[in-house]
Amino acid sequence: MESRVPGHPVQDASGDALLAGPSGTKLVIVEAALGTLKSKGFAGASARAIAREGGFNQALIFYHFGSVRNLLLAVLDLISERRMAEYGPAFERARTAPQLAGLARTIYADDLKRGYITVLGEMVSGGVGDPGLGIEVAARIEPWIAMVERKLEQLLSGTPVPLLASPRDLAFGLVALYFGVDMLSHLQIDQSRAESLLDLATRLSTLADAVLPRQRQETR
Repeated sequence: MESRVPGHPVQDASGDALLAGPSGTKLVIVEAALGTLKSKGFAGASARAIAREGGFNQALIFYHFGSVRNLLLAVLDLISERRMAEYGPAFERARTAPQLAGLARTIYADDLKRGYITVLGEMVSGGVGDPGLGIEVAARIEPWIAMVERKLEQLLSGTPVPLLASPRDLAFGLVALYFGVDMLSHLQIDQSRAESLLDLATRLSTLADAVLPRQRQETR
């Protein structure tokens, strides 16, 4: 039996993450599901389509993951793990608004190049019609909201901003805006507006940095 904790990788009976199989078979299956979501969307991500993408027997999906739904959620876990490993340290080191704005732009470009925007959009779309799936997808976004909240608490400490809006609400708004811009730019097949908005955020971050004197001093 698999144990399941919302927002965390699916685990097997031993407690090991399914992506950590010594043979690499589970990772191959997840990569195939990732490719299928990018090329065929949520509606087309059937066991047969995923197996065809990866060149393996579809029975392996059910053997390792129990269901296609668990597999697709494992795709989100894989993406989240990769993004956290690649950008988490830089995010934690950032001490100014301009640094964070620059990092957001880097992550956006990488998400676009890798097709992660497409995958998230497809999973969100699938979650709209399936409330249970929607809860699981939202749970995987929650750690990013919490991470942004912690960073805002750090940056805004000693300023009047938290008196006007809580870091938690601001974090939710920023993450929602980021994902919304990502997905809308993908639907329009036009990244110019998103890039223009990111340019604006970079310019505004310089102004925001002016109200964070203590943070600026810490970086000197």
